[in-house]
Amino acid sequence: MNKREVVYLNLEDIKPYANNPRNNEYAVEKVVNSIKKFGFNNPITIDKNNIIVTGHTRYEASKILDLKQVPCMVLEDLTDEEIRAYRLADNKVGEFSDWEFDKLTKELAEIENIDMSNLGFNIHMFEDLGVIDADFILDEELEEKEKKAKIVKCPHCNEEFEV
Repeated sequence: MNKREVVYLNLEDIKPYANNPRNNEYAVEKVVNSIKKFGFNNPITIDKNNIIVTGHTRYEASKILDLKQVPCMVLEDLTDEEIRAYRLADNKVGEFSDWEFDKLTKELAEIENIDMSNLGFNIHMFEDLGVIDADFILDEELEEKEKKAKIVKCPHCNEEFEV
């Protein structure tokens, strides 16, 4: 495997892939918020012709943020076929992941000063699933809530866990 380095390219020199099969429209605002809060930490991957392989949402977010340059990684060692396969695989593999709701609840409970709904975490969505108690996470008296453990059943696997 070749060692790849991050380079900074002018946004105007990067070209979206015309046949990108992924619709990222609803994710762009979340990525804008993430870049604003945490910085641009995940480079866009491009082929030798500066066409986006992965990172179309980051590219669109960069335009909204009026960034002049963005971090990129050139995948010059991959064949055209490998680039097509990687473009699809990169987006697909995330669909096979699930949340461990007990760990998610604990992580969200520790985040007090960042509005996670701006990043796509709708606490009430998880509450509607019966997975977590939004009051537990959003309550200012968090320490009191932590003392009172609650048993929650995951709607996906029926496993019970304490929150």
